[in-house]
Formats: sequence, structure tokens, C-alpha cells
Amino acid sequence: MKKMYMSRLAAGGFILSAGVLAAHPAAAIPSFAAQTGLPCSACHIGFPQLTPFGRTFKMEAYVLGDQNFPNIKNFSAMVQGGFTHLKDKVPGGLAPDYPSNDAWSIQQTSLFFGGVLDKPLGLGAFVQGTFDGVAHQFHWDNTDIRLAQHAVLLGTPLVYGVTFNNNPSMTDLWNTLPAWGYPFIPPALGASPTASLQISNLAQSVVGFGGYTGINLTPANLLYGEIDLYKSLPDHTAFALGAGPANGIAGVTPYWRLAYQHSVGENSIEVGASGLWDHPYPGGLKHGPTDTLTDAGLDMQFQHIEAQQALSLQASWFHEWQHWGASYPLGNTANLNDHLDVETVTLSYLWHQMFGATEAFNNISGNGDAGLYNAGSANANGKPTTDSFTTELDYYPFNRGGPAIFPWANAKVFVEYTFYPQFNGLSRNYDGNGRSASANDVLFTGIWLVF
Repeated sequence: MKKMYMSRLAAGGFILSAGVLAAHPAAAIPSFAAQTGLPCSACHIGFPQLTPFGRTFKMEAYVLGDQNFPNIKNFSAMVQGGFTHLKDKVPGGLAPDYPSNDAWSIQQTSLFFGGVLDKPLGLGAFVQGTFDGVAHQFHWDNTDIRLAQHAVLLGTPLVYGVTFNNNPSMTDLWNTLPAWGYPFIPPALGASPTASLQISNLAQSVVGFGGYTGINLTPANLLYGEIDLYKSLPDHTAFALGAGPANGIAGVTPYWRLAYQHSVGENSIEVGASGLWDHPYPGGLKHGPTDTLTDAGLDMQFQHIEAQQALSLQASWFHEWQHWGASYPLGNTANLNDHLDVETVTLSYLWHQMFGATEAFNNISGNGDAGLYNAGSANANGKPTTDSFTTELDYYPFNRGGPAIFPWANAKVFVEYTFYPQFNGLSRNYDGNGRSASANDVLFTGIWLVF
């Protein structure tokens, strides 16, 4: 069985150190680990960050292993819960039914299907349904159903496939784009800035279909490309899936991805670009004139993976062009054209498959727009600028073997602290009521359990 995996790995053009494959037999994602028989460290640096092998597994449609069809092992569950403390309390509560500070929450409980649907066809899936413990609502979550095949073009091996999914960038193989980027466990009771990218806002409110290919230019060099087309969910479907009301978007929204990865020994480096272009209706409307939002981003990832330690560095930059052709005449924005920039840098280290540390920086910037950022938000200055620094410490108690009753189980016990030099445009009095950016500094600690 190991020979089969290694031969498929070579065909995929990825290089994985023998030390990673020989790591201790514990699973990070139970359904995938039960299917493959491999330890969590084969696919993950901690979790959910993917290793080169993990990226191969995902690109090849989650079908690696001896199974040809699903069984009970392909179902698993997840719970995320913890304690949230803000530097200053939030009058009225951190969220409905929660106190103004120092709150415990089970913020997410999920059920999964993960793995093979029909191996001879190359068909597999990752399907997640989630109960939001803060909003008290069940909704469909990240879903990726894909079919993949191997081929040779002019003597060059490649993998090609199609995907049906509900979140632009969730299909990506690297942890640099919004769907799988840092923070991996954001505090649901923490404060959120008013500005965000459209590529992030569409998650679960759209459905898309697309194609991708990974071409092995050499055994160490992979060129990856993907194009997906998304449509907004109808309102009745969105409400039925717990995602309503759906984002009103006219026509088809294209998403594209291009990446190059070079692997040598224990190291791999990726550089890439991605983007999205859509035409949303002004808030509350589903017909008539539309706005135009265009996202374009650059990203890179470096990984160094040994048997006893792993280092991962991710960086991304996105620029969004905002043309308010419909919203501006309605008075919803103060400007006809705006722009937004988001930069993220994340450095993670994992020692002995048990102890992890992460440092992350995030910056949101752009021009001011009193109409866009003031309406119904705690933002009195009409600017999007928000800076944050996060330190996270992790402990993986089951990476050297899960409990006897369920050896595939895994967990991450975490402590993370985020502080804000600027929030919604200012360091002090950003909301006009005297609240400072540092008031939103947040300590979030808890456990991420998968079984």
C-alpha cells in the first residue's frame, strides 16, 4: 500500500520527506486518515495547514487509499469551543444571549463526509454541515465535490479535474487564500472590522462549477491552474441551507487561480495569483443596475518539513477595485469608486508534532467612504484601516496516538491573543463613542476536537 501511495505521489510531481511519512500514527482529519491509513503529519502541519502530500491528496479528489466506495469511516465530526476575553467589555453583550465580556461558547459543531465516492471514476468529496453555536443556527458549510484523472501531455504528467463547490478559494491547495488562510480558529465573539473582501463574503452563498489542472513541468516543479464560475443561490435555497438571504449577484462570477510550486528535499515554495470579478446588486435588491467588484491577489508559501519539526510561512496581498455604479446614485456610498487592500503574513512552527506556535499580521487599508463604512456600523470616521497582530500557541495531545476508544481522534488545545493598533480607521475613538482600537484586543483559548 505504501508503494502505491509513493508512486501516485511521484506521478503528482511532489517531493515528500520520508520522515514525514514515518511519523507517529495519529490522525488529524479522521475520515481522511481512516481511508488512507496515514498519520496526520502526512497531510498536515498541525491542522488545517497542508503538506505537499496533503495537497496531492486534495488535488486527486480525496480518493487515495484502498477503498473504492464510501463506508462509515468516511464520516466524522468536529467541535470548536472556548473562552473569550476582550480588553474592554462590549455594552449590550458580545453577541445576543452572551455577556458583555468573559464568555464561554461552543462556537462551532460540524459533521463531515470526507473521502472517496467512486474511486474508479476518481470521484471524491469534502462536505461539511455546521451548527453555529453563537448564532444558534445550522448551515451548510464548505463543500467540494470533485472528479480527477491522470494523463500525460507531450510526455509531461498532469492531473486534471472538475469541482463543484460553494466557496471561492476553498478548492485551493495552499493555505494562503481566504477560505483556508489564517486565522484558522477566529474568535466568533470577538470584534470584526467593517471592511472585507468580496472573495471572502461569498462563502456558502454561491454555488460554482469549474476545472483545474496540475502540470508537472519536472518532478520538482508543478504548475497549477483553475477557473470556476459561480452563481448566487436563490433566496429560498439559501434560507433552506441556513445561508439566507443570499448575496444578490447578477450573472456569473468567475474565479481564477494560477500557482507555481518548486519542491526540493524538505522544502517547497509556492508563488501564485488569484482573482474574482462580480456584479452585486445594492443591498436588499435582486434586479436592476449593479456594482462591479474586482479582486486580484498575489501570494506565496514556503515550507520546511522534517520528522521532528516543521516551518511554514504564508503571505498574501489582495487589491479590490470597487465601482459603485448602482449604489452611488442611491446614496449608499459617498464615492463612485473606492479601493480596498488586505495583506496577511503568517509564520507557523510545529515541534515534535505536539507543540505549535504562530505569529500573524493582518492589515486592511483603503480610501475613506463615509457612506460605505458608516451605515449601521461602529465606524464614525468612514475609513476601513484595521491592523492586527496575533500570537497563537498550540498543543496537540493525540499526535502520538489517539485515545484507545477512538484512535483516529485528534485535538488542538490553543491559546491565541490578538491586539489592534488600529480598528475601523483610527487608534482612538473610532466609533465616535470613545472606544479605542485596543479595547478590541482579544484573548481566545479553547479546544478544537475532531473525531
